[in-house]
Amino acid sequence: MFDMMTDIPLFRDLKPEQQKLIEPLFEAYACPPGTVIFEQGDEVTYLYLILRGKVEIQYKPYDGPSITVTHLSEGDGFGWSAVTGSKYYTSGIVAREHVEAVRIRGTDLRQFCIAHSETGTILLDKLAQVVSPRWKNAHIEVKSILKQSMGASDCMKGESEMVSPVHSEEQQIRGLIDQISAYVEQFHGGSVDFVSLSDNILKVRLGGACIGCPLSPTTLHGWVAGTVHQFFPNIQVEAV
Repeated sequence: MFDMMTDIPLFRDLKPEQQKLIEPLFEAYACPPGTVIFEQGDEVTYLYLILRGKVEIQYKPYDGPSITVTHLSEGDGFGWSAVTGSKYYTSGIVAREHVEAVRIRGTDLRQFCIAHSETGTILLDKLAQVVSPRWKNAHIEVKSILKQSMGASDCMKGESEMVSPVHSEEQQIRGLIDQISAYVEQFHGGSVDFVSLSDNILKVRLGGACIGCPLSPTTLHGWVAGTVHQFFPNIQVEAV
């Protein structure tokens, strides 16, 4: 298992003693193509980090058929609801190739961060690096969201490189929408603007290339709502 941990680029630069602390938290996972690893609405258990293979993220809006949000492959992670402490997965995952991965229980991760504050901080930082590559300058924002969502403030005490705290849910969501918009603009020429947040209803406005685009519902329900639900499962997303 220790050799497998070194296959994960994010863990290669950890000190040997830190790798040994983290290693018992993870277990190996493998499945053939076509396996439904978990479905949207299943009870949350694990966060997965892909070593080899490819999976498909599927999201089903309440008022429509399932859509494919994206594909993930080596180096990516899925099942982030386990990190944020959500009760149910907000999207489904299907293996499209033979998958080899490691996985960690969300409860074990949170307990580890409390018991081993220094290494826990490093682990959260590296998990944020997994979430954020598709978003422009998203790493710091995602790291803040992971810390806040896990209630891991005790885990971060005494760290010299603390990220400035995000003081309210609305500020967190505004920051997340900014990062999603940067990604949509970079890859699709569109934009997503925060409009309002009230009674757990987040209203956003799609702009740029999203205006009149037949794929704008996919952008809204997949990229925007799907990502928001990973961090804020009680928030519903609507377009204005």
